[in-house]
Amino acid sequence: MAATAISIANDARGPSWAELPVSTPGLVLDLGVLDGNLDEMAAIARSAEVELFPHAKTHRMAEIGLRQVAHGADGLCVAKLGEAEAFAAAGVKRLFVANPIVGKDKAERALALSRRVDLTLATDSEAAAASIGAVFAAAGATARMMLAIDSGLGREGVAADKAPDVAAAIHAVVGVELVGIYTHEGTTYGAKDHPDLASRAKAAGEFMVGVATAIRARGVPLPIVSLGASASAREVAHVPGVTQIRPGIYAFNDVGQIALGNAGLDTTAIRVIATVVSHPDPERACIDAGSKSLSTDLVPASAHRDEFPGMGLIVNAPGWVIEKMSEEHGWLRWHGQGAPMPLPVGTRLEIVPNHVCMAFAMLRRASVVERGEIVAHWDGFGPGASE
Repeated sequence: MAATAISIANDARGPSWAELPVSTPGLVLDLGVLDGNLDEMAAIARSAEVELFPHAKTHRMAEIGLRQVAHGADGLCVAKLGEAEAFAAAGVKRLFVANPIVGKDKAERALALSRRVDLTLATDSEAAAASIGAVFAAAGATARMMLAIDSGLGREGVAADKAPDVAAAIHAVVGVELVGIYTHEGTTYGAKDHPDLASRAKAAGEFMVGVATAIRARGVPLPIVSLGASASAREVAHVPGVTQIRPGIYAFNDVGQIALGNAGLDTTAIRVIATVVSHPDPERACIDAGSKSLSTDLVPASAHRDEFPGMGLIVNAPGWVIEKMSEEHGWLRWHGQGAPMPLPVGTRLEIVPNHVCMAFAMLRRASVVERGEIVAHWDGFGPGASE
């Protein structure tokens, strides 16, 4: 647990997070740390001369999205059309829906939204693009679209060798303007150390630039080459030919980012506060934060799981590990050296989630802290934003 001890020593707040008057399980967001993270990534994008479209599906909160734009983001990236509609209603003017949408109903919603904001949509097939283009063309409009490329994750996206043909076909679809390609370079999260991360990030950027070059050779103008992962954004931004980055977690950070060397506790803007509700024997305890608060995600890279075990980092109880979860309970076990540190029932614990997106999605409300005081409560989008 040496790395954990070092992280705790670098945490300027210490145990004060757990002392805040927050009902548990509760999400706490430090405004000063958030703003510092936003400024850092905006400065990286400016220095690299690339657009910054933070992935706002991480938080799904209007106040944070507007703050990202105010601190230098060019627009926001989202995962769902409903998220785009919610951010547009809040006043965000440029939005990229980085998940393919299909069918007349969503096409009509996208058309209506495109009349209010600068909207870009995603696709990875001619058929999906045509289903959107038909609705836009009938209204005398054009849908701006980007083509998803599979850069190794094996999720959505077109393989590199097929991309020129698919791009040319979409380019010919009536009602569609193909303006770029995008990917989520999720394989970078598997890096074993920072040099490995830098190498993977550079390779992902160069891969995408190569795909863009092949598509342009088919006569398809393609101004945007977009990559999206907080793990790799700092490196990808500086790859020649990349024009846009879409990190999300960077605004808050989590154990995954700490493990990769991208963050420390001093640059991690959120904590989940939980209460010990059971301590049946010296080496076991239960807290009131389970999978509905923290998720069961482990640190993404298996190479870091010995250093950062369990389902979240307990900052103010080093040696205790969240070994298992049910929906409402976190099951803790002592993994430290020597006799277990006592955890009396009622003890409040300060936990950094392994995956911050899940904490926001599950808890949906953040207590906002400035200079050690709670100054606001921000709520995530309600039903409909996931559609």
